[in-house]
Amino acid sequence: MAKDEILSCSKFYLEVDGLKEKIIKSISGIGITLEAAGDKTPFGVTKGGKTEMQATVTSVTHGTVTVVFVSTTGDDELMKWFEDSHSEPIKGGGSVNKGALKNFSVILYNQGGEEAARWNFQNAMPKSYKSNKFDPSTADLATETVELVYSNMHRVK
Repeated sequence: MAKDEILSCSKFYLEVDGLKEKIIKSISGIGITLEAAGDKTPFGVTKGGKTEMQATVTSVTHGTVTVVFVSTTGDDELMKWFEDSHSEPIKGGGSVNKGALKNFSVILYNQGGEEAARWNFQNAMPKSYKSNKFDPSTADLATETVELVYSNMHRVK
Protein backbone atom coordinates (compact mmCIF):
# COMPACT_ATOMS: atom_id res chain seq x y z
CA MET A 1 0.00 0.00 0.00
CA ALA A 2 1.27 3.44 -0.89
CA LYS A 3 1.90 5.69 2.09
CA ASP A 4 -1.20 7.79 2.86
CA GLU A 5 -3.11 6.28 -0.08
CA ILE A 6 -6.59 7.75 -0.52
CA LEU A 7 -9.15 4.94 -0.35
CA SER A 8 -11.93 4.49 -2.87
CA CYS A 9 -15.54 3.82 -1.86
CA SER A 10 -15.85 1.32 -4.69
CA LYS A 11 -13.52 -1.38 -3.30
CA PHE A 12 -15.30 -2.88 -0.30
CA TYR A 13 -16.84 -6.02 1.13
CA LEU A 14 -19.03 -7.24 3.99
CA GLU A 15 -18.16 -10.38 5.96
CA VAL A 16 -20.88 -11.89 8.17
CA ASP A 17 -20.23 -14.80 10.54
CA GLY A 18 -21.70 -17.98 9.09
CA LEU A 19 -22.90 -16.55 5.77
CA LYS A 20 -21.34 -17.52 2.47
CA GLU A 21 -19.87 -14.95 0.10
CA LYS A 22 -22.39 -12.45 -1.28
CA ILE A 23 -22.36 -9.88 -4.09
CA ILE A 24 -22.65 -6.52 -2.35
CA LYS A 25 -24.10 -3.53 -4.20
CA SER A 26 -23.78 -0.96 -1.42
CA ILE A 27 -23.23 -0.45 2.31
CA SER A 28 -24.30 2.66 4.19
CA GLY A 29 -24.95 3.93 7.70
CA ILE A 30 -21.71 3.17 9.51
CA GLY A 31 -21.86 5.48 12.50
CA ILE A 32 -21.70 6.00 16.23
CA THR A 33 -22.82 8.98 18.32
CA LEU A 34 -21.77 9.97 21.82
CA GLU A 35 -24.90 11.36 23.46
CA ALA A 36 -24.12 14.26 25.78
CA ALA A 37 -25.78 16.25 28.54
CA GLY A 38 -24.93 19.87 29.17
CA ASP A 39 -23.66 20.46 25.67
CA LYS A 40 -26.34 22.84 24.38
CA THR A 41 -27.09 25.30 27.17
CA PRO A 42 -25.45 26.44 30.40
CA PHE A 43 -26.37 24.39 33.46
CA GLY A 44 -25.67 27.17 35.96
CA VAL A 45 -23.81 30.31 36.87
CA THR A 46 -21.12 31.09 39.42
CA LYS A 47 -20.07 34.23 41.31
CA GLY A 48 -19.88 37.22 39.03
CA GLY A 49 -22.49 35.71 36.69
CA LYS A 50 -20.02 33.44 34.93
CA THR A 51 -21.83 30.80 32.93
CA GLU A 52 -20.92 27.17 33.55
CA MET A 53 -21.18 24.70 30.72
CA GLN A 54 -19.65 21.28 30.23
CA ALA A 55 -20.48 18.52 27.79
CA THR A 56 -20.72 15.20 29.59
CA VAL A 57 -21.08 11.93 27.71
CA THR A 58 -24.17 10.11 28.93
CA SER A 59 -24.53 7.22 26.48
CA VAL A 60 -23.60 5.87 23.07
CA THR A 61 -26.00 5.51 20.17
CA HIS A 62 -25.22 3.19 17.28
CA GLY A 63 -26.79 3.61 13.88
CA THR A 64 -27.97 0.87 11.61
CA VAL A 65 -25.95 -0.46 8.71
CA THR A 66 -27.89 -0.92 5.50
CA VAL A 67 -26.54 -3.50 3.07
CA VAL A 68 -27.87 -4.01 -0.45
CA PHE A 69 -27.06 -7.44 -1.87
CA VAL A 70 -27.47 -8.54 -5.49
CA SER A 71 -29.89 -11.49 -5.53
CA THR A 72 -28.70 -14.82 -6.90
CA THR A 73 -30.62 -18.01 -7.64
CA GLY A 74 -31.00 -20.46 -4.79
CA ASP A 75 -29.55 -18.16 -2.12
CA ASP A 76 -32.11 -17.43 0.59
CA GLU A 77 -29.60 -17.05 3.47
CA LEU A 78 -30.50 -13.40 4.14
CA MET A 79 -34.22 -14.05 4.39
CA LYS A 80 -33.54 -17.14 6.53
CA TRP A 81 -31.28 -15.13 8.88
CA PHE A 82 -34.01 -12.50 9.22
CA GLU A 83 -36.73 -15.10 9.85
CA ASP A 84 -34.60 -17.08 12.33
CA SER A 85 -33.80 -13.91 14.30
CA HIS A 86 -37.44 -12.99 15.03
CA SER A 87 -40.36 -14.81 16.56
CA GLU A 88 -43.19 -15.82 14.24
CA PRO A 89 -45.46 -12.77 13.87
CA ILE A 90 -48.79 -14.50 14.48
CA LYS A 91 -47.79 -17.33 16.82
CA GLY A 92 -45.21 -15.39 18.83
CA GLY A 93 -42.86 -17.35 21.02
CA GLY A 94 -39.10 -17.52 20.78
CA SER A 95 -36.92 -17.14 17.73
CA VAL A 96 -35.53 -20.15 15.86
CA ASN A 97 -31.95 -19.11 16.60
CA LYS A 98 -32.75 -18.54 20.31
CA GLY A 99 -31.44 -14.97 20.21
CA ALA A 100 -28.05 -15.86 18.73
CA LEU A 101 -26.34 -12.80 17.26
CA LYS A 102 -23.67 -12.56 14.57
CA ASN A 103 -20.59 -10.41 14.14
CA PHE A 104 -19.79 -8.71 10.87
CA SER A 105 -17.08 -6.55 9.31
CA VAL A 106 -17.01 -3.89 6.62
CA ILE A 107 -13.72 -3.85 4.74
CA LEU A 108 -12.21 -1.29 2.35
CA TYR A 109 -9.45 -2.38 -0.02
CA ASN A 110 -6.62 -0.28 -1.45
CA GLN A 111 -5.70 -0.11 -5.13
CA GLY A 112 -3.50 -3.19 -4.71
CA GLY A 113 -6.49 -5.22 -3.47
CA GLU A 114 -5.16 -5.42 0.11
CA GLU A 115 -7.31 -4.79 3.16
CA ALA A 116 -6.75 -1.14 4.10
CA ALA A 117 -9.57 -0.30 6.54
CA ARG A 118 -11.88 -2.47 8.66
CA TRP A 119 -14.84 -1.80 10.91
CA ASN A 120 -15.86 -4.68 13.20
CA PHE A 121 -19.43 -4.89 14.50
CA GLN A 122 -20.52 -7.13 17.36
CA ASN A 123 -23.84 -8.73 18.29
CA ALA A 124 -25.77 -7.99 15.11
CA MET A 125 -29.14 -9.07 13.83
CA PRO A 126 -31.24 -8.04 10.86
CA LYS A 127 -33.79 -5.37 11.76
CA SER A 128 -35.49 -5.31 8.37
CA TYR A 129 -35.45 -7.15 5.06
CA LYS A 130 -36.84 -6.05 1.70
CA SER A 131 -36.37 -6.57 -2.00
CA ASN A 132 -36.39 -3.97 -4.71
CA LYS A 133 -39.41 -3.17 -6.87
CA PHE A 134 -40.12 -5.74 -9.56
CA ASP A 135 -41.08 -3.99 -12.77
CA PRO A 136 -41.18 -5.45 -16.31
CA SER A 137 -39.86 -2.21 -17.81
CA THR A 138 -36.74 -1.94 -15.66
CA ALA A 139 -33.21 -3.03 -16.44
CA ASP A 140 -32.23 -3.17 -12.75
CA LEU A 141 -30.80 -6.25 -11.09
CA ALA A 142 -32.84 -7.89 -8.34
CA THR A 143 -31.57 -6.86 -4.91
CA GLU A 144 -32.22 -7.62 -1.26
CA THR A 145 -31.73 -4.96 1.38
CA VAL A 146 -31.00 -5.85 5.00
CA GLU A 147 -30.79 -3.28 7.78
CA LEU A 148 -28.49 -4.51 10.56
CA VAL A 149 -28.54 -3.40 14.19
CA TYR A 150 -25.56 -4.05 16.45
CA SER A 151 -24.33 -3.43 19.98
CA ASN A 152 -20.77 -2.27 19.32
CA MET A 153 -18.55 -0.98 16.53
CA HIS A 154 -14.82 -0.32 16.24
CA ARG A 155 -12.60 0.74 13.38
CA VAL A 156 -9.67 -1.61 13.84
CA LYS A 157 -7.60 -0.76 10.81
